[in-house]
Amino acid sequence: MTRSKILAICGPVAAAGLALTVQATFRVNGRTRDLAQARADVDAAGASFVATLQGEHAERQRLLFERRRTLAIELASARRDRLLGLLVAAGAGLAGAALSVMGRISSEIEEDRRHVGG
Repeated sequence: MTRSKILAICGPVAAAGLALTVQATFRVNGRTRDLAQARADVDAAGASFVATLQGEHAERQRLLFERRRTLAIELASARRDRLLGLLVAAGAGLAGAALSVMGRISSEIEEDRRHVGG
């Protein structure tokens, strides 16, 4: 297999893996910022709840906890996607290297057959 064929096969896979990694990294960064803001909101709501002990603050606190849970799930999903993107890119690199080595072995075997047959 020629280098251009190997690159044509593995290049798009590696590019897709890297694109997924970059996109997931932006998601991780965004969700980390959102989670930090949610933590600050929860701290403020908790302090307000303790100070006033009113039911409306309890509902607000519950909504903020639900928001934090949702953000934490999205953050875990983005981290998973980032890891999968890296694995896809690394797998494409390894597949490209393996195909290149197999191509060299194949050409050497073919050359030895020509020498033995001739």
